[in-house]
Amino acid sequence: MRKIIHIFLFCLSFFFFASNGLAQKEIFIKEFQFELKKISDNQYENEYFLTITLNKNSLYKFTVLNHIGDFPGIAVIQILENDKMVATNKLGDKYYEKFMFKCTKTGFYDILIHFEDNKKGSSLIKLFLVQ
Repeated sequence: MRKIIHIFLFCLSFFFFASNGLAQKEIFIKEFQFELKKISDNQYENEYFLTITLNKNSLYKFTVLNHIGDFPGIAVIQILENDKMVATNKLGDKYYEKFMFKCTKTGFYDILIHFEDNKKGSSLIKLFLVQ
């Protein structure tokens, strides 16, 4: 009986330490809040644009919290390398509140955020480094 208890405790501790060792860590990097209370005729004024530096072979996670306040807009995020889109959270009719981006080249990346269907909105976007 004692041997069975020791084996059980060993397996339990092994599972605990193995699962913690293999778990991915998320390190918070930055958060951006994009709020559009008034739609402009100039489309560029309806977008939020920023440039960030990302590192090669790093995995990044973006999370989006929409509808802060009573705004109907849903934030669409596009990650651009030069003028080429390399990631987004909207593909066709599919929308993702969380998405990952594996960076293949260290450099500056442009983040472009706008609200779907040209609606007013308020959203909070968080960026994490996944290890």
